[in-house]
Amino acid sequence: LFIAPARALSTEELPAIVNQYATAARLAQQSGWDGIEIHAAHGYLLSQFLSPASNQRTDEYGGTRANRRRLLRQVVMAVWEATSPDFVVGVKINTKDRSTEGIEREDECLELIRNLSDMRQLDFIELSAGSFEEFMFVFEQPRGRDGIFSTFAERLRKERNDNRDDNNSTEPKIILTGGFRTKVGMEGALRSGACDMIGLGRPMIANPNFARELLSCNDRKGGKLQSTCAPLTMPIFKKMLEMALNSLWYQRQLHRLAVGKAPDPGLSYIYTLIVTFFSVYIWDVRFTGELLPLPTANCGDSACSKKEE
Repeated sequence: LFIAPARALSTEELPAIVNQYATAARLAQQSGWDGIEIHAAHGYLLSQFLSPASNQRTDEYGGTRANRRRLLRQVVMAVWEATSPDFVVGVKINTKDRSTEGIEREDECLELIRNLSDMRQLDFIELSAGSFEEFMFVFEQPRGRDGIFSTFAERLRKERNDNRDDNNSTEPKIILTGGFRTKVGMEGALRSGACDMIGLGRPMIANPNFARELLSCNDRKGGKLQSTCAPLTMPIFKKMLEMALNSLWYQRQLHRLAVGKAPDPGLSYIYTLIVTFFSVYIWDVRFTGELLPLPTANCGDSACSKKEE
């Protein structure tokens, strides 16, 4: 909260940022990773450009839908050109940014997915929603089923089926993440065609072996294997604190996993809310206030090797 207020990027700064994405992808491949996901959701930079609420620009990167997705398209193309054909490249996008947004915002998301698919440079698209800007954005789980965004995914599937042609093999796979807790729920989403893959976050943090347990679960258990991951609740100030508590509690568990420790299901609520909240949202002692300079945009060397068509 004590960092300088945000400002709009100048048009001249954007090519260097695109180049940073390409460089990061190239280094990831050189380091042995099989692929990367471009994060264009949850109110981060690319999501801010996509959102009609946050993007108030008047240049070629703002205004119309085509202009607002221009930066993401440039990033996708740069990453694709900087990596080899067998390197997996995907994008995470929002189906909507705010709880008050309705069908029109979902229509724009469908258009974005069509536009990104037509580039034929992506292997998958992951569906999500929300941002830190609207702190009270609470997603409701569809009654009687897993998958918070499954309704939108089914709408996307129907549109794809209605417009499918003989050249659909290049369509990016759809990953559905959020709210999946049971094996039967995941199998149902895959079987219905709503998605091609399931993404797991909090269940894997609570139990890093959960995916292995899912795969080894046999029919004798009736497909009822369920994650022990459950929302944390507060007796007071529920609406104000529960979202922060759940987010920060899992962040703290990730910190434990990163240093080789096991998840701690008994992690103190008080510690989470006070210590972690302060370090994440008020003052990070690791932040010196000095920002690294942006590299110059240059894809003319071997760092950006064009993929073969």
